[in-house]
Amino acid sequence: MAITSDHGSQGPVVVGICLAFAVLTFIVLSLRLFARVYVLGKMGVDDYLIIGACLLSWAFIAVTIVAVENGLGQHAKYVDPNNLITYGFAVWLSSMFYLATLGFVKTSVLWFYTRLGDRTLTRISWVMVGVIAAQAGSFVLVAAFQCQTISKAWTGAGPGKCVNINVFYLANAALNIFTDLLTYTLPIRVIFKLQMPRKQKIALALILCLGLFACVSSIIRITYIPAMLTSADATYAISGAMYWSVIETNVGIFAASIPSFKAIASRFLPRFIGEYSSGRKYGPWSGNTDARKYGSGFTRVTDPNQITMGTLNGKEEGGMGTQIGATVNDNSSEERIIIPDGKIFTQTEIETTVETNGIFDTPGERAHRSKRGF
Repeated sequence: MAITSDHGSQGPVVVGICLAFAVLTFIVLSLRLFARVYVLGKMGVDDYLIIGACLLSWAFIAVTIVAVENGLGQHAKYVDPNNLITYGFAVWLSSMFYLATLGFVKTSVLWFYTRLGDRTLTRISWVMVGVIAAQAGSFVLVAAFQCQTISKAWTGAGPGKCVNINVFYLANAALNIFTDLLTYTLPIRVIFKLQMPRKQKIALALILCLGLFACVSSIIRITYIPAMLTSADATYAISGAMYWSVIETNVGIFAASIPSFKAIASRFLPRFIGEYSSGRKYGPWSGNTDARKYGSGFTRVTDPNQITMGTLNGKEEGGMGTQIGATVNDNSSEERIIIPDGKIFTQTEIETTVETNGIFDTPGERAHRSKRGF
């Protein structure tokens, strides 16, 4: 039977949140792809990961709506018993889509961190990628094979046994919160070291805030789990955990996509983010090789130990140094310049014109100038 708002059903609330975030995620993904393909002219691994996250999120939303149509959000006494198997199957599928979405989102964020250029952050990010992949993969497998036989997970009947689902859901939620905190607080040290305008640092800080809001969503969600697992009115008690799961996954996608918006702002609203060069363009519009190479949209950190004369002369992106132009032959050798940690150095081109007024003329030249009257 169709689920309505009669009898205090939470179904319409769950569906409304699902549809709102499905539309928001579609807009966010469209803007991200526009920035990558048309502005920067390059797709990265983190973009493909977030596309996977969006597809899994939409699958999660779809099966949640199917569950609502079959009783989710409704008080158990008003649910048609004939719909319970379909309801249970949809909830079983939703757990796998939810866990896989979180894994893809956090892996995408960590992959983005590896492009900021900080060696310590890059190494930690690679370790975290392994941790997140192992966590998400193991959780999805446990959710899929929680019962033997498998169909017992949604029918609740038949031979075999199941894992302690209460322990699994609580452990899963706690570990997700822990890895959320690790993922979204990793770049704090790097943000303060980045040589970039304050508005760009604010944009990075916003990523962290939204990421931490996803973490807060996960904390709120965990408060619904005990009641969901123990309530006799299970179809009603699960509704809060479901819509907070939708909020958590989609806010994570939004947070992971914010860096891409910086490229759009650089192209169309440069003053808004503190870039004032009207001639600076990106991707297909100008063939900007720096943007194509890194594609993060943010200033790349240069390791002070890797700075050479070549980086100061513009042969390598990310470094800044003092450069004085002179009419002498360039020395092709590269000397390593060690910049103390935490110091900032700028690149300045100085062109000097000197009028000699005959001071260094030879006697013949002075005689020639005298004959011509100057």
